[in-house]
Amino acid sequence: MPKRARAGRVHRQATGPRQPLGILELERFTTQALSRWKALSQDLDELQAALHFGVLPEQRRLRRELIDALQQTPRTEFVLDGWVRIVGYRYSMEPLSAAGSLHELGGRFNAGADLDPGTLDPRPALYIAEDQETAFREKFQIPSTETVDGLSPQELALAHFTSYSTVFLNGKLHDLFDMTSPSSLEAVAKVLGKIRMPAKARLLQRKLHISATELRMIKTGRQLHGDVLTSNWRTLPVQFGLPASGHVLAELIRAAGFEAILYRSTKGPARCVAVFPDMLNSDSFIELTGQAPVSVKHTRLDIDSGEELSGWETLPMKRRRR
Repeated sequence: MPKRARAGRVHRQATGPRQPLGILELERFTTQALSRWKALSQDLDELQAALHFGVLPEQRRLRRELIDALQQTPRTEFVLDGWVRIVGYRYSMEPLSAAGSLHELGGRFNAGADLDPGTLDPRPALYIAEDQETAFREKFQIPSTETVDGLSPQELALAHFTSYSTVFLNGKLHDLFDMTSPSSLEAVAKVLGKIRMPAKARLLQRKLHISATELRMIKTGRQLHGDVLTSNWRTLPVQFGLPASGHVLAELIRAAGFEAILYRSTKGPARCVAVFPDMLNSDSFIELTGQAPVSVKHTRLDIDSGEELSGWETLPMKRRRR
């Protein structure tokens, strides 16, 4: 698994003396500059494809070792008391459904249906936060240091530009993977360290003048932890249609038999849990607190309701689970 360079880090070069700008003109480009940028964009696309599809055969070859390494992490029993989930208004009648996570790019720890075919199949995840502020900021991707229209983080939890529902949850998980510390990933990173950068990717790295500090293969738990929990994890899915590091790692964690991932929020002050509803064991559950509206069909996510709350039926037939 490579530690990716930030896309678009190729610097523009001056293309001659600048001319006065027109009243409505923001910037002027030459045909030569546009051609160069197009070529650089194609090289970046080729680099990301070379990294993903060049490394993929090695990851498959080492898959058993990777899963065994993840299974070295002790399975944690974890109690949720008053945790929070925020859902869009359209999902208000099924707040425990993971259907939304299957669409578009997915979430940090689950692949969505809009990733390129031949990469990762969609898998559901239910995202829950330890407190209301963190849930809000994760939902709307607003860091804790930012305010909106002069509102503080606490005030923001009471107002936003779109309708949403907030629910409070209790529950217990028995096979949780605790990723709050980089040390939890040392064993799997050691296996990933056996994979060398594909030759084609190395050539493109030199061609694009991307330094070894910006693009290197993962070798330590700290590197992997930082790569998975980077704030802008959507770069690969958005720009290239490829899985993010968190997607790849979460697929392995699922294969290792874990039912959820505990991690620190990159937006809010507290922790989050990504629950795989189709992986829950017989003693695990998440349930709504208080009395739910009569129109809410499911008030508890467990082994009996997990399949229905995974949301597979909301995907087009060709993208559903195989």
